[in-house]
Amino acid sequence: MSIDVEQLKAGVDLVAVVRQYVKLRKSGREFEGLCPFHAESTPSFTVIPHKGFVHCFGCGAHHDVIGFVQAITGADFHGACAQLGARDYQAAREGVRREVEAPLEGKWVALMPVPEDAPDLMAGNGWTVPIWNPKTSKLRRMKPTRVDAYHGADGALLGYVLRCDFPDHDTGKPRKWTPQVTWCVGEDGKRQWCLQAFPEPRPLLGLDALAAKPNAPVLVVEGEKCRAAGAGAWPQYAVVAWPGGSNGMGKVDWAPLAGREVVLWPDADDAGRKAMLGHCNDAGDVTPGVAMYAARSAARSIRLIDSSGMPKGWDIADALNVDGWAPRQLAAWAAARVIDVTVLPA
Repeated sequence: MSIDVEQLKAGVDLVAVVRQYVKLRKSGREFEGLCPFHAESTPSFTVIPHKGFVHCFGCGAHHDVIGFVQAITGADFHGACAQLGARDYQAAREGVRREVEAPLEGKWVALMPVPEDAPDLMAGNGWTVPIWNPKTSKLRRMKPTRVDAYHGADGALLGYVLRCDFPDHDTGKPRKWTPQVTWCVGEDGKRQWCLQAFPEPRPLLGLDALAAKPNAPVLVVEGEKCRAAGAGAWPQYAVVAWPGGSNGMGKVDWAPLAGREVVLWPDADDAGRKAMLGHCNDAGDVTPGVAMYAARSAARSIRLIDSSGMPKGWDIADALNVDGWAPRQLAAWAAARVIDVTVLPA
């Protein structure tokens, strides 16, 4: 398989690609910023979109868009092309048994569980295999900072949630993206990893732990990172989380909490507490939280760990992985903060 390099470069916005890594300001027909390839305090790095390359007058770095992606990410030529949307090279290389150069447009349906003959999502060196994005009609590879596999109660793979971190050059603050990735079949029968959410009702993360620990109390946390931290610290709990954040909880199957003792651990901010307990607006309309969904699923009991007074956004992962608390320390702290939950009426 071959790549039409000129067509690929012609279809890519050079400035948009560079802006993912370098804060740029416009200077006439060009853009300039601090060079990402050497330390400097005065911008000498220039993006020249009408000529299709970048150049640093300080260190001499000179790249077209493919070379820039190679240099900034450490990817090889094919990997850089994949990140830029090349569709036709990776199938044979990664053992993907299908022709991805054929049109992939149309409706895609997630297959759960993932069949055993599906290729691994991760291709090596931290990069994914090409993933089809139905919204943009492009294949792309990603280098996530987290990869969390969702499994069914029987341990079968259902799909993934990735975490990708990148800088927001407009605000200077870090941003994250947590897409759901599922193995899908298209209208023509082709199968492909897709940036497509789990079908509703979506699975909890930790269904296999719930099944393996049928008598254990269930600790519900927000986010895959917190779930991993809690599960690693307290094996006496079945720790679960849900995909999609606070906007996705209404699309989740909470039925596995039936008959279980449930403990909710909110992030230490108003949004975290609302996610767990729900809230009412000024008109009296109720937005449900996890507590209401657990109650509807006939959980045996529902309690909450009061995280108020901690730094904004503080969570289990922060306590264990950033602050350096020992699991027993955090467990003792949490035990003193447990309160009963009054579920908001429907």
